[in-house]
Amino acid sequence: MLGTMIDASDLVMYAYLTVYTAPLFFPNQNPLVSVLATLGVYAVGFLARPIGGILFGRMGDRRGRRATLVATLLLMGGSTLLVGLIPSYAAIGIFAPILVLLARIAQGIAAGGEVMGAATYALESSTPGRRGFYSSMTPLGSILGLAVAPTVIGLTTLAVGPEAMAAWGWRIPFVVAAIITLGVLTLRLKVEDSAEFVALEKTGGLSQTPLRETWRSHKATIGWTIVMGAGALYIVYAIPVYLPIYFTTSTELSPATVPWITAGVMLLTAPMVVVGGLCADRFGRVRFLVTMLVILGIVGYPLFLVLSSHGAGTMTITLTYFGAMVLSNLALAALYQAFADVFPARIRYTAAAIGYNIGNMIGAGFGPLASTALIQSTGNSSAPGFLFIGGAILGIVGLVAVTRLHRAQPQTEPVGELNGAR
Repeated sequence: MLGTMIDASDLVMYAYLTVYTAPLFFPNQNPLVSVLATLGVYAVGFLARPIGGILFGRMGDRRGRRATLVATLLLMGGSTLLVGLIPSYAAIGIFAPILVLLARIAQGIAAGGEVMGAATYALESSTPGRRGFYSSMTPLGSILGLAVAPTVIGLTTLAVGPEAMAAWGWRIPFVVAAIITLGVLTLRLKVEDSAEFVALEKTGGLSQTPLRETWRSHKATIGWTIVMGAGALYIVYAIPVYLPIYFTTSTELSPATVPWITAGVMLLTAPMVVVGGLCADRFGRVRFLVTMLVILGIVGYPLFLVLSSHGAGTMTITLTYFGAMVLSNLALAALYQAFADVFPARIRYTAAAIGYNIGNMIGAGFGPLASTALIQSTGNSSAPGFLFIGGAILGIVGLVAVTRLHRAQPQTEPVGELNGAR
């Protein structure tokens, strides 16, 4: 959970600081164009996620979950530090956005291996009837990370002031995040591998070609997890990650206020992730997740309608954001479980990482860019609400399809049969 917290914090730090970094790395007379360029580079980080999923997923299925999760944390910490040290466009010209792009790619590769690796580890450490609860630990770490990032940004702004923050203070949160990463790394080095992986290792059940086996036996399941992810992950990322950007570009909230609102809402609603995991155990993962996606699809347009209202003050925006985060967090544990639990343990890391990261690239990676572009093209600040409806439909269709495929297949695959086929 702590490792994923740091990973999520490092990853979204860039998005939260868009209002400061956009004019420095992507200068343009139109502020919205600078924001679009910055979000485009943010999306590129998601393009790299499938690469990280394949690279670290294969490593995790062959060498162990623990060693892989240490590697992802090191890569994320190093690339985050790099972002904080890159000179501006005025200092080194075109090399500035190029270096930002390379750092974002490295962050994307790290995140591609981290999230489903952590979800796999948590799932494989669970006890019967508690898979939803254990699966909630990974998204709980992500939500806490989303709270840590704006907290560090807010404290830095208070310490140096808005003018200094825009000039050079925005670099401090990246450096602080890298330092915190080293502390969490010492904890992650002490954990043991998951029980299911250790059992496979002892019985000779590990797959030596997890990528090939995944492609040969689970193409359809991966395809539908991508559909599920593209829809559902757009929604659950849009609320915690895109809305803070939306607050600074489409509402009257000041950039200095947004980090505190975001951090407070994240922390107060974080327990709902665990509640959602318990609900998934109690009512069934599929039934509960479908219900939450329906609700999120319905509230999407009213959500943006309230936020874009000229009469909406700080309290109205905060309470609306709080309600949206409660709904989003309730869905997270069941969603993360849905990605990992439909694949056998011997190729789970690889298969889940591919499905999750491609879906994440489409929905979460390009979601903020699509939302901002939709507002610009239509002139309607509530237009992203329509994407919530489409995301809910895709998420439900993908979830139902992948669940049917999973139930139609054997829960375990004989090791000897797989080796013979190979």
